[in-house]
Parts: sequence; C-alpha cells; structure tokens
Amino acid sequence: MLDIITSILSAAVILSTPILFSALGEAFDEKAGVLNMGIEGIMALAAFISLWVTFTTGSYLLGLLAAILVGSVMGAIHSFACVTVGINQLIAGLMIYSLADGISNFSYRMVSNVKLPTVTPLARLDFGLLSQIPVLGQILFQQNALVYLSFFLAIAMGYILYRTSWGLKIRAAGENPDACDAAGIDVNRVRHVCAILGGTMAGLGGVSMSLGYLGIYQSGIVAGRGWIAIVVVILARWSPFRAIMGSFVFGLGYSIAATLMGAGVAVPYYLLLMLPYVLAVVVILFFHKGTKSPSALTIPFRRR
Repeated sequence: MLDIITSILSAAVILSTPILFSALGEAFDEKAGVLNMGIEGIMALAAFISLWVTFTTGSYLLGLLAAILVGSVMGAIHSFACVTVGINQLIAGLMIYSLADGISNFSYRMVSNVKLPTVTPLARLDFGLLSQIPVLGQILFQQNALVYLSFFLAIAMGYILYRTSWGLKIRAAGENPDACDAAGIDVNRVRHVCAILGGTMAGLGGVSMSLGYLGIYQSGIVAGRGWIAIVVVILARWSPFRAIMGSFVFGLGYSIAATLMGAGVAVPYYLLLMLPYVLAVVVILFFHKGTKSPSALTIPFRRR
C-alpha cells in the first residue's frame, strides 16, 4: 500500500507541473489587470512546437526555447488585443485559445502524415543520497528538471510580486491604475510585460507535458489543464507561493485517476477522467469565499 501511495504522490508532482507553470504566469497577468482565457490553447501550441523542434533537431534545449518563443508571441498578441486595442478580455482570450489550438492541431495533422513525431521524455535527475530517502526520495528527488524549474520560478516570482518595487507596480496596476498612473508608472507597459510573461509561462506549461512526461502530441493533449490553472490562481488567491500547493491538489486528482485506470479498477473510464474536473468544481464551491480579484481586472486603462 505504501508503494502505491508513494507512486501516486510522485506522479502527482510531475502532473502538477504544467498547471503550476501556467498558474504562475496567469497570477502575474491578473495581478496587473489582464485576464487570459487562452492559456489552454497556448499550452497546446507550445506542446506541439517543442515536440516537433526536439524531434527534428534532437535538442531538448531548442525545443524548450521554441516553446518559450511561441508562448511569448501568443502572449504579445493577447497583450496587443487587450491592452493596446482594449478588446473585451474574455473575447480576446477565447480568440487566442481558438487560434493557438487550431494551429497546433492542424500542424500536427500535417506533420504526422509524413512521420509521427515522438521523443523520449526528459530523464529524471539523480540527487544521490537524497534520491534514496524512503518515500520522500521518490516523491521529491526523482523528478525531471522542469519540475524543479517550476518550484524555483514559483518562489522567485512570489518574491518579486511581494518583495520588490516591480511587484508593487504590478499590484498597483491591477488594483488602482489611476493612482498608479498619477505616481508616474506606465500602467499599460506593466500590463504588456505581465501579459507576455503569462503567455511565456503557459508555453512552459505545454513543454512540461510533451517533453516532461508524455513524449508525444495529440489533439486535446492539454485536457483542461489551462482552465484548471485559472482555478488554481483563484484558489491560491493570486499568490505564486500558494499556487504550488493548489497545483499539487489537481495533479493529485490526475494521478489518482491514472493509477485507478492503470490498475483496472471496475469504474467507468469516463468517470475516472472526470475526477480532476469534479475536484475543480468542488474547490470553487467551497473555497471561493474570501477571494477578491484585483479591482481593475479585465478593465482596460486609458489615461484621462
């Protein structure tokens, strides 16, 4: 029984990584006043691009950089639409989702007609004696580099958001942009940077799936993780620190579902697939109280 529990928790850590990456970017995005509903599509496009580049070049680094680039480009498009033009952010986000998801699925069909792109997922790092610690060694010290990168970024971004002048500017841009502007801060520049960062982090979320543990791409690969990342942001109350635990909760849901399916438990397949999303609904129903979104979220800023 202990082995099964350890295996579930270890898998939960790696399965939570795509959600954590995307939630971190979305937390910064929303703190600055911009909502990105296109995370799901950006993750899918980054997952495909990183897989295809790695498959054709043999370089995981180039695949990672390609995913970062495509995520940043999609973030820049979203930023232009929402911050510069002032399009309704819900509509702009769904446009980004449809565009990115459509490009990734179309490109995959074109490429797979020639040869199916597959790669070996990133190897797990070995921390020597730490990896041999019973239970904790397998859970915390036998993961791939992207898992540790997500933890590092969560801590770094939390520090930036709450302990630096730049973080104060971000929070001010989302809470009171008029006062922020009166203090000489370029609100829209702050929002542009955060929107692009949000796209970049969603790109990392996509690459952490295709290169982190799947090694393949298929239509629907993200399977709602982009939407769940938005739920995590709310659950974490826009804190990168709390996003670590919030992402792990949903990663645990995916891990339990996968374990039960692999064990051949006599439960309908689609009921098990529903588990993470049912968990998302439950979390929203019971933990939404006390959460307050940034005051200027989704509201375009124009100097008066």
